[in-house]
Amino acid sequence: MGWNEPEKGKDPWKGKNQPPDLDEALKRAHAKLKKMIFGGSNKPGNEPTKKSNGGLIAIAVISAAFILWVLSGIFIVDPAEQAVILRFGKYVETVGPGPHWIPRILSSKVILNVDRVLDYSYSAQMLTSDENLVSVSLAVQYRIGDLKEYLFNVANPEESLQQATSSALRQVVGTTTLDQMITEGREVWGNQVQETLIKILNPYNTGIVIVNVAPQPARAPESVQDAFDDAIKAQEDEKRFKEQAYAYAAKVVPIAEGKASRIQQEAEAYSKQIVLNAQGEVAEFLALLPQYTIAPKIMAERMYLDTMQKVLNKSSKIIVDSKSGNLLYLPLDKLFEKSSIPMETAKNSKAESDESIEAESLVDGRDLTRPVYRQGRN
Repeated sequence: MGWNEPEKGKDPWKGKNQPPDLDEALKRAHAKLKKMIFGGSNKPGNEPTKKSNGGLIAIAVISAAFILWVLSGIFIVDPAEQAVILRFGKYVETVGPGPHWIPRILSSKVILNVDRVLDYSYSAQMLTSDENLVSVSLAVQYRIGDLKEYLFNVANPEESLQQATSSALRQVVGTTTLDQMITEGREVWGNQVQETLIKILNPYNTGIVIVNVAPQPARAPESVQDAFDDAIKAQEDEKRFKEQAYAYAAKVVPIAEGKASRIQQEAEAYSKQIVLNAQGEVAEFLALLPQYTIAPKIMAERMYLDTMQKVLNKSSKIIVDSKSGNLLYLPLDKLFEKSSIPMETAKNSKAESDESIEAESLVDGRDLTRPVYRQGRN
């Protein structure tokens, strides 16, 4: 047979052309691989060649570069910050505080503080609703609310915010008078500017959150500033005088109302007393009428004596016997003493009334009891 011819070298058992052993093939492949990596034979007793040293260095460099690449992708986001992850310049996600990793070269990141409050100032000259020129300035405080919108929705968020502030301020100033801008309306128009600014920014999704709008004191142009200062001072004086007048009225009106109420009550009591006395006298006359019809002279004498008794009982009396010619001593001091008591009481009450009126008429050192002369019509 062809395969069993030893003379031709085809002996399957000891010929040179027999199929290679599998283990031997694996060993040869392993040796070739080591030779390719280390650059030389790996027989015992042979020293490493330069090619084998270069291979080791290359592996070390590649490994170090890989480790550095992995480490370079690690980053930490602080508690007050947010990070936007980009891959080939395209938005991927927004991450919060903590450690994160991105594959360098393929991806990048943008980290910004979203809790820090930023501010800027804006000032301009604008026309008010009453066509007066006024210089206004304000400070706007804001922060980043949505980092993705802040970075990608608007090309320049700060410039957009300034333009929106200018528009909102002109809209509010154009509907406000100069007096309101300079005096009591500053806080009011400041709130209006903030509300208008938020309404302008919302449709654009700029990612900016308005924290506060702090208006500064508005001023008139320099050429007319002195006149406006005088006008403001006059308004302040008017306000102060009104407050003083209200304070005086609050002090005097209750006292006057109390006096009026007391006088009214006394008058009503006096009226009731007089009416009751009159009714009593009428009843008395009616009771005496039957007796008077029987004896008119006697009843008239009795009524006369009763009347004189009432009159003389209330006055000091000195009875003099005109028939005796003796010189009588009149106790004038006692008579004057008795008569002076009502006068003293009247004087004291008048003095107290004058003192109260004088005290009530003084407000901040001004005497309000002085007469005020007004020019009347003839």
